[in-house]
Parts: sequence; C-alpha cells; structure tokens
Amino acid sequence: MSAPRIMYYVQYLLGIGHVRRSSLIVQALCEQGAQVDVIFGGMPVPSMSFGSATMHQLMAVKSADSGFSGLAKADGTPVSDEDKKQRTQALLALCDTLQPDLIVTETYPFGRRQMRFELLPLLDWAKSQDKPPVLVSSIRDILQRRSTVREQEYVNLVKTYYQHVLVHGDEDFYPLAKSFPVADMIADKISYSGYVCPTLANQPNQPKTKDTIVVSVGGGSIGKDILVAVMALYNSGFAADKRWLLITGPNMDSADKTYFQAQQQSNLQVVDLADDFLSELSNAYVSISRAGYNTVMDLLLTGVPAVVIPFEGEGETEQLARSEVLAEAKVLQFVKNDELSVDTLKTAINSALNSTAETVNIDNQGAVQSAKLLIDWAVDKADTARHESA
Repeated sequence: MSAPRIMYYVQYLLGIGHVRRSSLIVQALCEQGAQVDVIFGGMPVPSMSFGSATMHQLMAVKSADSGFSGLAKADGTPVSDEDKKQRTQALLALCDTLQPDLIVTETYPFGRRQMRFELLPLLDWAKSQDKPPVLVSSIRDILQRRSTVREQEYVNLVKTYYQHVLVHGDEDFYPLAKSFPVADMIADKISYSGYVCPTLANQPNQPKTKDTIVVSVGGGSIGKDILVAVMALYNSGFAADKRWLLITGPNMDSADKTYFQAQQQSNLQVVDLADDFLSELSNAYVSISRAGYNTVMDLLLTGVPAVVIPFEGEGETEQLARSEVLAEAKVLQFVKNDELSVDTLKTAINSALNSTAETVNIDNQGAVQSAKLLIDWAVDKADTARHESA
C-alpha cells in the first residue's frame, strides 16, 4: 500500500514537554515513510521541529493559569462557546479532508479533559466512517492520579472508541498500573514503546569542562520560583568559580523574563532556550530543573549530577512520583517545591555532586519504536479493509 496517513493531535496547555515528545515521534514517523499531519492546538513553539510533517494550526489556546482553571486564547481572554464551536468545526473539516488511516490523540482521554468539547466529536467522527481510522491514545509513563469515577471514565472512553493505548515508557521500570490502578481493565489495548529520548550526538574528542551549573524550567510557565531560589543561591557566593546558565523557557511571563535577564553577570548567563541543551547538560557540573518526562530523559541520557524540583500544583502527582522512584534508585536528588530554599538547594546539590549516581537500565528507543507500532497498526487496518472489500 502507499504510505499510511497518520493524523497526530497535539494540544499542550501549560508545559511544552508533550510537544517535545510528540515532535520526536513525528520525526521518526516521517523518517519511516509515513505521511503525517500534525493538528496543533497550543501556542506555537518555534523551537520544536516536526520534521517533514504537514502542520495544521488550530486557534491557539492555553491554560488560563497553573491550576488549569479554564482555557484562554493567546491574548489571555477566556475561550468562549463560539471559539469552541469554531475549533471543533475546523478540526472535523480537517478530518474530512485528510481521511487519515490512523489518528493519535496525545494524552486524551487520560488528560486534556478541557478539550473534550472537540475531542468527543472527533471520536464520534472516526467511529461513524465507513472505514474508520485506527484510534490511538499516546500517553507518558506516569499518569496523574484522579478520582475513581474519573479513572473509570477514561476506561470507558478507551473501550468505546480506541484500538490502542501507546505508553511511552518501559513496563519493567514503571508499569502503567502504578499510576493507573485500573490499567488491567484495558490491558488488551496497552503497548509500551520505551522512553522517547532524543539522540545524543557524538561529542568531539576534547575534554569536557564540567564547569557550568545548568538551570532549566521547561517551557517556563511555572518556573519562576526555581529561578528565584537559584539567584539567591548564586548571590550567596555558592560555586562562585563556576559558570551559571539559567534557561527561562519561551513561555515565562515577559516581565519575569526581563527581570532575570537583567541579573546577568560575567559568569551568569540567562537565555530563553539553549542552542544545544543536551550538549550543555553533557558538559555540566550539575543540573537543576523540574522533573518532567523530557527533562528527566535528558538527565538520564547525559548522566549529569542532578537536582530536580517536581511540580506539584493543584493535585499534580506525576513529577513527584517520577522524582521519588529515581531518588530511591539513587539516580538523582530532589527537593519538594514547598521546601525549596537556598539551604535545601545547596544540600541537594552537594549530595548530587558527592554521591556516585546509579544508572538505570531502561528502554530509551521510544521514538523509533512508537513510529514502527503506529505504522504497523495503520497498515494492518488498511490491509484488513482491503480484504473485506475484496
């Protein structure tokens, strides 16, 4: 058959980790010959590449705040019912035009509940087709814990609409059931891809300086408190012989970004994004960061001494769970957000530097393996449809 057509729905609301993971998978899909259409519903992230995929930008929306209390447009105004109607119509029109063999919904139905105004119509559209596309939910290794009623809602949606749930993790390291106790109810639909990691380029044969303290906060929407604590640590004279690199992220509030940029000194650099984040980590003295999926994969890939401060806003449990399992395995150090201070940060950094970090044996080929699974599922569906029509 011709190259399968895959439609990849990506909607981030706060952190850009979902975008980065999706971009790596889409790049692998393109490299393996799939025809990919990315349906992007968040604020544009110019630093992310989706390879040769065709991009379709819906009206951009974001979370109104860190507590996910509602949806806002690019200018900060609330998303209206009319806005939702227009987005839904645009999404379904794309479905009619593209006629994909397979549709991926990133996170949904295990999250992105605020987007169900357009995603439920999308699922109904898929189910109503004469030759329905394969429906796949793409999720990270650890899910947010929710109420029993909510988790049953996820299960019901998967059973009703989806053929596959693709978990971007390693079952031997962190099985889905640890964060989603009812996973056994959809066990027949679950596949593991391995962790989605970038490729670490071969470094030139020159000594690594290991003289930089790299501080990163992902997209930056929820990173101000970490940078404030780091600046206080820097001003205390800690590691004065080191170079400090603070990465604010593209989505930090402009006033906060301006404030931190004004603190630059000869050994303190503040940037929106690092030109080569993995290279910076490979050469770092220590890393200080959140504990999101992508950042932690970068830490494991480079083996840098690391301190993480997991995001714990409004019942968020995913980053804390990831931090706890890796701290228990002696891979990194972590400081709880409500205990963040100059003293706790200094203690954690010294512990990271003075202890020999363990390595974890996990499957990190998730991008390539996700692409292979998605293409296989799309091709199998098309072959079955051909045989039935014959």
